Amino acid sequence: MKGRVLLCAFAALAALSAQAFAADAFLADRHQAKSVACDACHADGPGKKVSMETCLKCHGGSYKKLAASTAKGNINFHDTHVGEANCTDCHQGHKKPRLVCDECHEFKVRVP
Repeated sequence: MKGRVLLCAFAALAALSAQAFAADAFLADRHQAKSVACDACHADGPGKKVSMETCLKCHGGSYKKLAASTAKGNINFHDTHVGEANCTDCHQGHKKPRLVCDECHEFKVRVP
């Protein structure tokens, strides 16, 4: 009985840790969790920069369609005065994401 209680407690702790990790995970971790292989994004080889065209293959097909799909909020960060920003300017993959808009503005949003 005691062993089952410990096992259940450990399973619950593991589940909470997994949720915390998922919330703070880098973009590459979230892709990997969805069974997206590294070479799906790094088509030119490990460590090579991911192209905007590669991102758009899965995320809208074109920048215009991506912008249309993110038009729900008060600000559409894919339809701005800066034009078609490179995806990796904000979505860093293996580093903490950053909002390029915040170089001049101060938005309180979380970048995936």
